[in-house]
Amino acid sequence: MSATTRAATSDRLPRGPHRLSRDEVVSHQRERLLTAVAAAVAAKGYGATTIGDITGRARVSRDTFYEQFTSKEQCFLAAYDEITSALLAEIVAVGTSQPDYVEGVRDGIRAYLKFWSDHDAAARAFTIDILEVGESAYAHRERILDSMTRLFSSIAVRAEAEQGGLPTIPAVVPRAIVIATVDLTTEYVRHGRASALPELEDDMLYLWLMGLAGHDTAAAAVAR
Repeated sequence: MSATTRAATSDRLPRGPHRLSRDEVVSHQRERLLTAVAAAVAAKGYGATTIGDITGRARVSRDTFYEQFTSKEQCFLAAYDEITSALLAEIVAVGTSQPDYVEGVRDGIRAYLKFWSDHDAAARAFTIDILEVGESAYAHRERILDSMTRLFSSIAVRAEAEQGGLPTIPAVVPRAIVIATVDLTTEYVRHGRASALPELEDDMLYLWLMGLAGHDTAAAAVAR
């Protein structure tokens, strides 16, 4: 599991002599910094968060921070990239484990909603805080949106292969599903309801399948 989507099992490196290599020490410190920046920004907002807030939560020195990152922005965007990569990997892993694409979609939705409901700070980073960073953040956000769009396009191809007779969907539809999904998630996070996101499972199942395979498939899946 990624550093930014779990509580650290240890806040500090072992005291005294230890057998950790330099690379292991650096990796451990980086994990703590990525976890800390997401938590600090969730608590204070991106603009108000300082390097001191991040290092204080990570329990590392400012020198250690600057050995890893040149700025708060670089640290936050590294955390964002790790969060979103972990999310996408989890959706793909569960979604492709089912022999039936509809059940794969259902499992993917459950994974998506549980991921954010379990990690409030990461959810804020994904939906709200990334928009405060500025122009440089848009490429990072666009990268994950494009990846999710390609995922939906591949599901549409799988649906046609398994079900047959489905109309070809316009290229804009997968992107529209992604934007709607992120918008629904954002509203829950904005109102402090990230933990309640799993209640959207049936609505999101209908949304995804309606766009990819039509009303009949979507309604039948929700009714199961």
